[in-house]
Amino acid sequence: MVRDFLTWWVGQLADCVPERWRRLGSVDANALVIAPTGSLAGGIDAVAVSLRRNGRETSLGRFGLTADGLAGLPRLAEQSVVLRLIDADVMRKTVILPMAAERDLDQVLSFEMDRETPFSAEEVFWSHQIIRRDRQRGQLSVRLLLVPRAGLSVLLGDLERAGIQPKRAEIATGPDERAYLPLLSDGGRRHGAGGGSWLRWPAAATCVGLMIALIAMPLVKQAATLADLDQKIAMGREAASEATKLRQDIERLSGTVDLIESEQDKVGRPLATLAALTLVVPDDTYLTELQYQRRKVTLSGRSATASRLIGALAASNQLQNPVFAAPVTRIEAIRSEVFTITAEVGP
Repeated sequence: MVRDFLTWWVGQLADCVPERWRRLGSVDANALVIAPTGSLAGGIDAVAVSLRRNGRETSLGRFGLTADGLAGLPRLAEQSVVLRLIDADVMRKTVILPMAAERDLDQVLSFEMDRETPFSAEEVFWSHQIIRRDRQRGQLSVRLLLVPRAGLSVLLGDLERAGIQPKRAEIATGPDERAYLPLLSDGGRRHGAGGGSWLRWPAAATCVGLMIALIAMPLVKQAATLADLDQKIAMGREAASEATKLRQDIERLSGTVDLIESEQDKVGRPLATLAALTLVVPDDTYLTELQYQRRKVTLSGRSATASRLIGALAASNQLQNPVFAAPVTRIEAIRSEVFTITAEVGP
């Protein structure tokens, strides 16, 4: 199961990489490049040699395919040798296979070679490129790149006698420029045209990193969500604590108000009593003194007719049991009566 997943995931990663980048991965940054001066079909009598360092090439000249000519080829220690072919030297064919074949694609192509081409796998140098994955139909489109061994046998033999053995052939021109074909005994069954084996370890490391990221991503997201929830809960607790404090203050103040109301009920309400007196006292009556103490009010003043004040005060809802607290005195000069009346303040 893990192998199937890795195969699928590597394919997905490969699809995400632009074609020109994948082709860059197939080029040796440092190599001795040997290019036949003509096509394989027309015969070759010389090769052009260049030295590639860090992707830039320097021409070393042209060398004939004779013992003396090949003897002049430079010998560079630990330098890979690449054979460069033109587009016309390479045959191509697009093969449609089931998606399941991708797992062992090299082996499947090797078995199908004699059915899909005029050659067997042992008669060609070959490689392949996956050009399309049709997952809806379950099909895999693969481009085969072929070079008959017979066409290269003379050139490879001459180079081998000179002590030079190219490990792979690059395609110099055409739609498959910079793709390559391994020049090994297995005909390339362990290689593809899109990149070298040196890409496998980075690709595997990338896959492992992506798998770890995929596994860790939900955990990281969950941790972030939990942190956000913790923050919201803390804010909610703070708001709840503030609300509780406000409620306690309200209850305390409400109790104070109730206490005030209770005390006012006990001693009465002076302003309400004064308002009631203002309504019931006639216009010809003037108060010179007003005392309010323990729900009892004492009125002193002058009135044209003091006796009628008793009835007026008794008619009020705020005052009860009005009586004269002292004899009424008549002053003829001003035609007024001086009075003192006491009354109880009602609840």
